[in-house]
Amino acid sequence: MGLTRGDLTLALGLSSPSRIRVWESGIERPRPRFVPKLAAVLGVEPLQLLDVDPDDPPLAALRVAAGLATNEMGAPGMSVMTYVRLEDGRPGSEPTGKVIASIAAVLRIDEALVQSAIRRSRSDHAAEAAFR
Repeated sequence: MGLTRGDLTLALGLSSPSRIRVWESGIERPRPRFVPKLAAVLGVEPLQLLDVDPDDPPLAALRVAAGLATNEMGAPGMSVMTYVRLEDGRPGSEPTGKVIASIAAVLRIDEALVQSAIRRSRSDHAAEAAFR
């Protein structure tokens, strides 16, 4: 692609290329707000920058791909804590259609993708719990 750390630093509005180096080394991950910008500069989809199956992403990956922090997920009919429980994949009652619609609206994605991502998040949570 031919982009240097300096090129990425300028394109992302960072103050120093050291942030790019830290991301490349895996010491830190980019904050969600940088993921869509970085993907655009690199010419890829944001989900391709995350360590997930882009065809079956968990809810957290969809949020990060949209460039949003957890605290930005509140919406009419849905508290941030409701969202966090769903993103964490915690067992509980099924989210209402209103909650699904709220998440889809905030992330600007299809409701079916939100439902699939919630199922994936719950599956991941259950798998992690089995190893505890």
